[in-house]
Amino acid sequence: MKKTSEKLLMLGSALLGTSLACEAEDNAARSKNLLLITCDDLRTELGCYGQEEIISPVIDSLAGAGTMFSRAYCNIAVSGASRSSLLTGTRPTRNTFLSAHIWAEKQKSDKIAINDWLHDHGYFTAVGQGKVFHYATDHEDGWDIIRKRASGVADYHTDQSGNPGGKRGYPFECLDLPDSAYVDYRITTQAIKDLQLLAAQQKPFFYALGFCKPHLPFIAAKRFWDLYDREEIALPDNYVLKEGNDIPKRALSNWGELRNNYLGMPQKAGIPVEEDMARTLIHGYRACVSQTDFNLGRVFKELRRLGLDKNTLIVLVGDHGWSLGEHGVWCKHSILETCLHAPMIIVDPSAEQKGLVCSEVVEFVDIFPTICDCLGIEAPDQLEGQSLRPLLNDPKAKSKGWAVCRWQQGYTLVTDDGLFYTEWWDKDDIIQERLLFDHNVDPDENYNVAGREEYADKVRELSPLLKERRGADFDRYPL
Repeated sequence: MKKTSEKLLMLGSALLGTSLACEAEDNAARSKNLLLITCDDLRTELGCYGQEEIISPVIDSLAGAGTMFSRAYCNIAVSGASRSSLLTGTRPTRNTFLSAHIWAEKQKSDKIAINDWLHDHGYFTAVGQGKVFHYATDHEDGWDIIRKRASGVADYHTDQSGNPGGKRGYPFECLDLPDSAYVDYRITTQAIKDLQLLAAQQKPFFYALGFCKPHLPFIAAKRFWDLYDREEIALPDNYVLKEGNDIPKRALSNWGELRNNYLGMPQKAGIPVEEDMARTLIHGYRACVSQTDFNLGRVFKELRRLGLDKNTLIVLVGDHGWSLGEHGVWCKHSILETCLHAPMIIVDPSAEQKGLVCSEVVEFVDIFPTICDCLGIEAPDQLEGQSLRPLLNDPKAKSKGWAVCRWQQGYTLVTDDGLFYTEWWDKDDIIQERLLFDHNVDPDENYNVAGREEYADKVRELSPLLKERRGADFDRYPL
């Protein structure tokens, strides 16, 4: 049956007569709710992740209320595929979950998503106006409510018609406009209304909320740009690749997302963004992070006002990382740490510990089983990760100690001893190229040591483990 926002409005009109005081009392007694928040292209460019120059007090406070995973990795560095993997708890395979424009239900028709599972277990499920799945109606039978997707990721406030080559415009915009002029503010305003309605109904709820920023273009109100001093913005130390790096060319994104869509970018591969423009891009990204942080503050303020913070499991993630000039590249679409490493913060109101920083290696396929465990419901058999709930309660608890990530035909094994091992395979699984970063001595991934004799034993050890851990369903879905 087609889901519409009108259904939620009808529900709300019948229930909003209940006082907020009664709502808060009822909320404290019923099963835990779930609030899942995804932020498009948000990397660990946050104060709580040690980036002291970033102004993100709300997300930092959220980390202080729960557990921040300092070594969390997406399973593929592109939005649609990463979200499909996270929401189904299953890994990308040889032929599925590989690109941005993914319809999870069509590519893996035998798998359910988090919303399906919770809906079947008595939850009222709703998705806000921002992106959660790439397509708003993916797995639509598992949603009670699907809000109409907000338009305006490229929400310029100046006329961009007639740009040469059909470009969207410059990859940033800084204007002195009110917060309400921006798409994520509008998404947040609707989310606040949705939370009020969800608080008034009797079932526990699952609300999925997606934010557009800090996705390109970096459009934010001037007041967020003004939080940062442009003169203090430094380019990465490896903005120019180190001599003797031996990094395969295929490991480095060609950042076509930026080059092909926006003005002011070099049109030939291999030519770097001019340093002045590079600083503007970093500045704009940071402004968008702070703007998203501000809007998250509005959501959490309402959550507290409604008394929902006492019984709502909160999961916040960026859907993958993003390169900001490291290795001379930009965007996602790579197996580099900057693209695979992503924020993950979980707040369980019943957890025994608060403010934990967990340095165990975890991955996005661990989120679905963790949600089930924290909500006290069984987990479906399809899940390929493991519950992280023990890590929310015990600072000494251990994860499985590895993650497997990919981009195109590059597959990366992240280990708990600081090694990042990547192989590129052809269609017959013949190794085409190898890459090994040792984060113990090279955390910025400047040198490929896969061919060095002192690492030969490690390469022989990691190669079979990578194939073993790529997933039981790796060859299940033919083209």
